[in-house]
Amino acid sequence: MTYHFRAACASLQRDPGHLRLRDRAVLRILNRAQAATAAQLTILAYRNRRLAQARLRRLWDWGYLERITLPPAGSHGGPAFAYRLSIACLRRLGYRRDVRRGPGYLAHTLDAVDAVCALVRCGDPDESPLVQAWLPESIVGDARVGVSVPDAIVALTGETGSAVLCLEIDEATQHVGPIRDKLLAYRQALGDRPAWHALFVVPTASRLAWLRRVAAPTTDRAQMWVVLATELSRSGVDAPVVPVAGPRASQMLRSLIADSRPRRSAAPVGSRAWLELLGSGGGEELDAVLV
Repeated sequence: MTYHFRAACASLQRDPGHLRLRDRAVLRILNRAQAATAAQLTILAYRNRRLAQARLRRLWDWGYLERITLPPAGSHGGPAFAYRLSIACLRRLGYRRDVRRGPGYLAHTLDAVDAVCALVRCGDPDESPLVQAWLPESIVGDARVGVSVPDAIVALTGETGSAVLCLEIDEATQHVGPIRDKLLAYRQALGDRPAWHALFVVPTASRLAWLRRVAAPTTDRAQMWVVLATELSRSGVDAPVVPVAGPRASQMLRSLIADSRPRRSAAPVGSRAWLELLGSGGGEELDAVLV
């Protein structure tokens, strides 16, 4: 699979202080997540697809973003794009790009953001938010989960309680050894955190079955689950999940959101408060939600 990058201007055409607050928040989101599509940023920030496309095009014109043409082309005849921060933007804002990424990082990154967006869509960020906090891979170390390095951590609060999910986006490329090491790391990290769960998001039913076979000799923990990416994207918390080991009894993802702790954030993901916080350079208070 080949991605075609179209670079932004070599220098910024507008001072960051003159950007709209929501646009500044999007730059912060892209710094954390590394890349996202217009559809994903519609959910996370702009709430209107045409507005998202217009604002992202403007940020690209001004030199803040690089634009990546994704295969296949968009369903309406035009190309589909993902966006990441340009070199000029990174330098101006004091950020840095992870240069250790392999050639498959973009698809993996977008899949991780898509999983988070599927959960954000399950609530109204301002009226009834589900996702209280989101730590992409770049900042998951703030959650102190030992040697485990999830692709994302999300804290959820719903009508039935709360939970924290460590998302593992599986691209069906890792073999037995790394997978078993990962399962054992989660077994150690989650053992004293009953409200925390590892959720493996897999691309196919055959990969799901393979993962369960690999997991069977190494873990019997009930805090590790697997879900099809298509089901998560389509159904969110109503997607069926199964344990990575043990009897294959499926249940809805929402059944995991059952801890008695409230885990409520003053700035849930996608809310106006969250965008204002990110756009103004602030940071989320995580102690109350990552417990």
